[in-house]
Amino acid sequence: MSVPKKRTPLAVHRNRTKRLIKEAWRLNKHKLYEVVPPQHHLHLFFIFTGSPNPDFAQIQKSVVTAIEILCQQMALNQQNNNAKII
Repeated sequence: MSVPKKRTPLAVHRNRTKRLIKEAWRLNKHKLYEVVPPQHHLHLFFIFTGSPNPDFAQIQKSVVTAIEILCQQMALNQQNNNAKII
């Protein structure tokens, strides 16, 4: 997780934002884990670019959207790999 100092100058606000992102990820990561094949690893890095001092609902919405996009991309990748094998 990364919250740039330029957008959020106070460390207290940066740390709170990071905690909220981690909590949103913890609550929703199972959706992505269902799509990732067991033999693969996935490395993610969240960079916060929103407005300073967001509420949890905003962050959770963004994290869920990112997870949904990643799930779609993983599904497309699996379909393309299966098509190549056949």
